[in-house]
Order: sequence, then C-alpha cells, then structure tokens
Amino acid sequence: MSTATPVTVVVPVYRGLDDVRACLASLRRHAAGCATDHDVLLIDDASPEPGMAALLDGLAGGATGGPTVRVLHNAQNLGFAGTVNRGFAESDGDVVVLNADTVVTAGWLDRLAATAATATDVATVTPLTNAGSICTVPRAVIATFDLDGDQPRIDDCAAHVAAESLNLRPAVITGVGFCLYVTRAALDDVGPFDAETFAAGYGEEVDFCLRAGARGWRHLVDDATFVFHRQGGSFGAARDERRATSAALLHQRYPTFGAENAAERARDPLAVPFAALELGLHRRRPDRPLVLHLLHNSPEELGGTETHLRTLVEALWQEFDVAVLHPVRGGFVLRITFEDRHGTRAEQELHLPGAPELDAPAGTGGPAGEEVLDEHAAEALRLALALEDVAAVHLQNLVGHSLAPLAVLADFPGPVVCSVRDLYLACPHHWLLYRNAEPCGIPEDRSLCARCLPEAKGLPVEYLETFRDTVTRWLDTVDHWVFSTRSAADYFARVYDVPEERVQLIPHGATIPLGPRDGDADLPDTDAVLTGPLRLAFVGRGWAKKGLGVVNHLVADLATMDEDAVDVEVHHFGELREAAHPDLVLHGTYDNRDLPGLLHRAGMHVVLLPGPYAETFGHVMTEALVAGLPVIGAGYGALGERIRAEAVGWTIEPTDADGVRDLVVNLARCRPEVRRATRQARRVALRTVAETADRYAALYRAPAPAGREPTWEATT
Repeated sequence: MSTATPVTVVVPVYRGLDDVRACLASLRRHAAGCATDHDVLLIDDASPEPGMAALLDGLAGGATGGPTVRVLHNAQNLGFAGTVNRGFAESDGDVVVLNADTVVTAGWLDRLAATAATATDVATVTPLTNAGSICTVPRAVIATFDLDGDQPRIDDCAAHVAAESLNLRPAVITGVGFCLYVTRAALDDVGPFDAETFAAGYGEEVDFCLRAGARGWRHLVDDATFVFHRQGGSFGAARDERRATSAALLHQRYPTFGAENAAERARDPLAVPFAALELGLHRRRPDRPLVLHLLHNSPEELGGTETHLRTLVEALWQEFDVAVLHPVRGGFVLRITFEDRHGTRAEQELHLPGAPELDAPAGTGGPAGEEVLDEHAAEALRLALALEDVAAVHLQNLVGHSLAPLAVLADFPGPVVCSVRDLYLACPHHWLLYRNAEPCGIPEDRSLCARCLPEAKGLPVEYLETFRDTVTRWLDTVDHWVFSTRSAADYFARVYDVPEERVQLIPHGATIPLGPRDGDADLPDTDAVLTGPLRLAFVGRGWAKKGLGVVNHLVADLATMDEDAVDVEVHHFGELREAAHPDLVLHGTYDNRDLPGLLHRAGMHVVLLPGPYAETFGHVMTEALVAGLPVIGAGYGALGERIRAEAVGWTIEPTDADGVRDLVVNLARCRPEVRRATRQARRVALRTVAETADRYAALYRAPAPAGREPTWEATT
C-alpha cells in the first residue's frame, strides 16, 4: 500500500436502489477476508429515490470486525465529480472511487492496493470489468460467465481472472472511473477532480488522469482483479448525452488526446492479458505436452515448410498439442491447437502486438525484420511461453523472428529443436543467390557478399559478421539440429561447428499420398517414353530462383531445332511470376496432392528442376518420385545428393543453359536411358511424413542437456 493511513472506499450514491444494495452487500461480503486497512464512505448526493437515505443510514458504523462505514448526505446535488471531491476531502490516505452500480469480488482491494504500491509514480489503478472502456474483458469471457444476462456469474468470473492472470499490470493513458484506485500522493500533487467543468459527470477521471500524466504519473490496470459494472444505474437515459458533452470538453482541452487514445487502442496494452483470459476458458488436458513451433508464415501457406509442418502436426496429434508462432504485419500471431479436458479438439488464435511494420525503417541493424536480436520478436516469444506450459520448442524457420529466439530460449528447460530447412542462419539472404541467379556456395571470400547483401537486403557486409557471431554465441541453445539431407548439414558446417551428437538427419518424407508404385497397373507403361515427344515438366513457381531463365533459353533453342531430330515439349506447372517463352506450355497452379495425377494425365516423362538455389531437401523432387518420374536437378545441394544416391535422374549446372539444353537433347535421342531412370524412380522406397514423425516425437520427449543458462541480459 502506498500510504500508512486506511484506504477510503468512496461510493457516490444518487439513483438505483437495487444497484446500491448489491454494491454495498458485496463490500460487506468481501471485507472479512481483506488485509488492507480501509473504511467505506457512502455519500448520498441528494438522491430523489425514497428509501435511499434510510438504507444508507442503516449501514453507518459497520459490523464488528469489518471496516468503518461512514455516511454523508449532500444538502444539494453536487454531481458525481463534486461528490467524489467531497470524499477526497474527507479522507487522508489513498481513495477508491467506486460506482454504486458495481459489485466487488474476493481480494479486490488487496490486489488494487498492491498494484498501487509497485512504484512511487503510480497515480491510479483500474481493475478489469465487463463494461469499462479499455478494461472490458473479451466477449468470450463475458459470454462464458453470462455477464450480460440476468444472473451473471460474477464471482466465477473473478476467480477465473485471478487464476489466469499473467499479472502484467499494463500502463494506460487513463484509468476508468467505474472503480478507480487513486493514490494520495497523486491527489496531493495533481489536485481533485475538475467538478466545475465536468459537473454533469463523465470525463472527470479522464481529465484527472491526463493532468497527472502530464506531471509524470502513471496509470496501471490490475489484470488480476475483476469488478462487475452494471453501468448507467445513476445516469439512466441521460448517459449518452453527458458522455458526448464530456468528450467534446476533453478534446478541446487536450487536442492530442484523440490521436493518443487511437494509438493506444491500436497498440492494445490489454491484448496479452486478455489472451491469457481467453486461453483459460478452454483448458488443455494436463497430460498432453505442447510443442511450440516458430514459423515464418501462416501455417496455411502452400510452401514446403508449411505443408510439412501441417502434416507432421497431424501425424503427432495423438500425443502432442501444438502452438505456432509466426510474424504478421504489426505483431505476431500465436495459434494453439489442443485437446481440451472433454476430449474435443479446440483452437485459439491470439495476436501478440509489438513487432515493427514490415516495411518501416528499423532502429538498428538494417531494415525492419533484420535486427540481429529484435526485442519485439523476443517479447512475443516470451509471452507465448508465459501463456502456456510449453514442453518443447521447434524452430521451423526464423525468418521474421530475427535471432532473438536463440537468446530467449537459452534458459528454456525443455528440448529446443531447429530444422535447417533453408540456410537463413548461414546468411540472411538465405537463397544464397546473387541477383537470384548466381549460387554463392557460402564463400570464404566476402567480396561477393559485399555486393550481394546491400543489393538484396539493404545490409552492409559487416552485418553478416555480427549475424554469424550471434548465431555462434547461441549455438548451444539448440539441442537437436535437424537436417533433411547430408548436403544441407555440410553447407551449415561451412559456417558453424555443430557437435555431431547434436546433428539429426531426418528426411522430410512425402507430404502427399504415395499413390501407385512400381508394377501398379495405374502407372503408364515405361515403354511409352520410347516414342513421341519427350515431355519435360518444369514444376514450381515460375521465376529466376527456380530457373525460369534456363527454361526460357531451353525452349527458345528447341524451337530452332529440327523436330524430326529432336522432339521435345516443355510444360510448366505452377504459378508464373515472370515472363515465359511463348512456346512454354502453361498448365497453371495446382494442388500438391493432385500433382502426380496431373503429370500423368499430361503425359509427362521427366521433371525438370533447374533452379540454382541449393535445396536443403526438395519437396517437388519427392512429388516427382511419387509420380514415378525421374528428375533433372542441380548437381549440388539436396537435389544432386538425392539424384545420385537413388540413380533417379541427371544432374546439371543450373547456370549453364547450354549444358542443360545438351542434356535434354541427348535424353530425347537416348530414350532407353529415360526408361531406365523411370523404372528406377518407381522402385525408390519413399516414406511419408507420418512414417518419420516418430523421430521428431523422440526429440520432443528427450530432456534438454543440463547447464543451459541465460546470458542475454536484454531478455530478462
């Protein structure tokens, strides 16, 4: 408590006899268990209702062991602000201004007083409520406890708020007057309410808070306390008119208040406390561990990482609940999918505010989203960990999160798994392509980096040193580094020295049904490749990174050749992002699950993957093998490793367009080689994601190594 003198609970009374009875009954009911020394001051503001004065006078004195109850009667109506000011003058310590149409709950005053005592610059504290501006709990909470109904479950709601609160006590521009704890120090410095300007009621507490804020005082919300507010019991039909009048006065006196208030609503300081309350409405089964995945996109996106994660989650659903944290414009989204105590699958999605706009300039370290340790991302992860009991964390892709999660998780007690799906941790320009065309191979000579990073990311080459030094510093945060191919691990090892015992090789597995395999009658006869045009399927997004330039060059060269000598068709399946040669046959976008059937119906013989990017696995290659088709791909990275290991195709140098053309021409002239590779592609043993899921489950269950200690002071 901020004062040694008792706290005075001032209750101005005008109309609403039933509301007053309920308010005073709640004060009596919860006084016995209150540790805060307090008294109650009831002020009758010349109430016109028969029986009001007698009701109040009958409460004077107070029961044995309870707070002292004093009753004052205004000789004439002073209005709400004037009546409150009389209460301020009649008290010596802190004051709670409590509307007569409220119902207080267990522990309410102790928690408000404790929040007021957290710092010497606290002027006011406001609890949560069902009808109180920014302090109004979410609609889901209101509906759950029937707070809009005839029999609101007020005590149940208060118990829920107290149990689920994160005790963040967020600061706001102004408190809310339905229940406003005001410290004596602030009153002595700022003065009482402006009863002359706001005599009609509404706005007086806002004016007081803005005056206090201008003098350096702060206003907090006690997110662990709930006080019910019926609203409008005294003002009745005049409420809207008085509110409009007060709003006009406030905006005239404080011209910037409107913009500041709008900014606060956009920032939403109660978002996280309210998220905790919503999460608490549907409790997870305590025996189901929760795995938190960090992703760069919404899990609904169609990329390989997102598709693999969705498939993995389904495969592990019998054992694990799942949460996904990913960046969005202006913040982060946390989606939690879980089985509740009734065995029902439930999902909640929460917006965690605080991230910079994605296209706004950053304070340090480069453009937005490129801070080495972004405090916004760190705070989002801390909040996600605080909202739920997380058993394991899986870093799926850190693009958009910065490197902050590595630091935040340094003291996380459970296992931390990182799937190196791309090489972002090796270089912020994770495609490792200069101008989207020239693969760099992670060079030791930084001269190419000095040209590439400023062009591609707006970053100086010095940033790369800081970035890699930071990853090195937090390398031991990750207990299990997961690579889908040995080539991906080798690329990573060009920059970082990861102990081999922390390296896990887990091929991703197919994210689509495997379908028919070798010998199945549904597959076209392999002899079909011996006659007619050789049909190549260029699969994936049509742009430079995926090799569209090489494809255009190939199609252009084929158009100049004698069709009788070289009969080749090139088809594109996927989204076209850049201009294509007019002879490229376009099929448009597709669903990955339908791709094998689509390739068969179009009569494709070979899948062409000419992108210069060093793939870490190659989901499209897996889909080609599901279709039983051989592949042409880069000789380096995962495609080269897999093509050579399984003898299911041919490798190329993607930047050598003439070399690609020559290979295609030779294959068109040597069809038995295509048939051989086709038969081999149909014999390859493929596994689904579900068949690899047990490997991930074992990592999630494994205890984290002992000795992890947090050392990034900014996270504490």
